[in-house]
Amino acid sequence: MAHPRTPIAKAKLTGAAQKHPERYRDRIEPDTSGDPVGEPPAYLSEDARAAWLEAAGVLGWLVREDRLALEIAAQAIAAIRVTAAANKPIKAAQLTAARQALASLGATPADRSRIHIPGDAEEDDPFAKFV
Repeated sequence: MAHPRTPIAKAKLTGAAQKHPERYRDRIEPDTSGDPVGEPPAYLSEDARAAWLEAAGVLGWLVREDRLALEIAAQAIAAIRVTAAANKPIKAAQLTAARQALASLGATPADRSRIHIPGDAEEDDPFAKFV
């Protein structure tokens, strides 16, 4: 299986972009609007709306472009909560779907460490003098 691509921000920080500039020369990372994720869609269930609002409140880096991924995560979380409230066993597939959706939003501890917010703490970067 192929190794996942290193984000440009990480390559610059670690020096990989300077060591192998040909690997990153034509790479473009998309800009985002920076607009807040906003309110949940009206067609979501009450439980999914509650999960959306909870996630949007906790995951401050989400922007308008993350709405579709957040919708999937909110529905997966709501399904687990409804199942648990009904005192039924939660299926492994439900947990996997929720975990993957949360990981795509950077909401798990391991994935949160990979989040890069442009302009965030640039002046406090201990590696800035080496780049």
